[in-house]
Amino acid sequence: MAEPADAPPRLPHLPADIFMEILSRVGDAVTVVRCGATCKAWRRLILEPSFLSRCRAGPSLFLLGFFFRDTSPKRSRRRRYLGRPTRFLRIGRPHSVFQLSHFLPNAAGLSGFDAVASGGHGLLALRRVKGYSCDSIRICVCNPMAGTSTFLPPLPNIPFRDLESLEFLDADGSSFRLLASTNIYMEHAHPPEILLRVFSSQTGQWGMAVTAQLPDNMKVLYIPPVVHHGDIHWICYNRAHPFAVDAVLAVRPGQTEASACRIDLPLHAGINRHNAWRALRLYSSALGCLSLVSVDKPVISIWNHQDDGTGGKSWALHKTVYLMSDDFALWRPSVAALCDQSGSLFLTHADGGLFMVNLETGMMSKVCDAFCDKYQCPYMPDLRSCLGAMKYF
Repeated sequence: MAEPADAPPRLPHLPADIFMEILSRVGDAVTVVRCGATCKAWRRLILEPSFLSRCRAGPSLFLLGFFFRDTSPKRSRRRRYLGRPTRFLRIGRPHSVFQLSHFLPNAAGLSGFDAVASGGHGLLALRRVKGYSCDSIRICVCNPMAGTSTFLPPLPNIPFRDLESLEFLDADGSSFRLLASTNIYMEHAHPPEILLRVFSSQTGQWGMAVTAQLPDNMKVLYIPPVVHHGDIHWICYNRAHPFAVDAVLAVRPGQTEASACRIDLPLHAGINRHNAWRALRLYSSALGCLSLVSVDKPVISIWNHQDDGTGGKSWALHKTVYLMSDDFALWRPSVAALCDQSGSLFLTHADGGLFMVNLETGMMSKVCDAFCDKYQCPYMPDLRSCLGAMKYF
């Protein structure tokens, strides 16, 4: 049967490798999902394990954006520092800024919440404190792409001023475990301790509180910890020498207690404590090892903690990335965030805006101009969940 003369031309039949190459050159996660929605053949190709490795931008292709506090100078000084609303910045050209109500489910009940941690399968943990003098902490775990949210029961016996961090220990399509950590520094307590509680979505409850003693008079810096192979890692300094940032604390939580051990930082990565919050970050690298990023003006050094060939582990310099920018040569850049899953490092510097560096390729791109000073956490959606939720053809 002959086709009508005005019928649109059909695409030629091409090998799957050609379509895979075309899809791998797509520039952002939203477009990839839209491509997967056009036909089941393309969706199968995108869900192939080899697709992500073939993408030109690597895993950072699926880095959707990150959350930040709005500190626009258009707000009065008092309102800027007492009522900063949380926003979402979508990475792209041009970038777009959204309110939480346009991005999160149950946005009406999330007024005043801050995004504090993101995990696998597109999960996001938010926290709100009811007032400045109340001890009650509200925590919510959302999946923005799936449109679900879970309000967690109150954290037992942890005042809001003492809660330091929330981190996902693990997550899959149906469950997650969220770790809450608290530093305990009491004058009569020696050595100081870290108190840990784990929430399990399968039980719907917080587990028992467990403590881990900090060895060698260590104290934790207020830098986001990293979960690697079941251990939680913090960058620390010595209380007896407060300007020496020289170690990583690795803690493994158990049912009734937690074990802690010290990992010395590489000597060449030692840094003044006053600058450590903006120059050092830990992350779990794609090579399967714990990695350290050190930023010193226009130079980024990446260290891997791996087997040294004698049965032990030591730090080895993996890569040095030179930021080819006159701006970074003049000003000291600060680390705004680091996304483990994508291997993307976000840098800011003196009114120059926000930059993203791919730690694998060394490629740097400008995300946006400077308009805020409180970045919270990056967000990566789960591509398989997004495509799996669509109606099958």
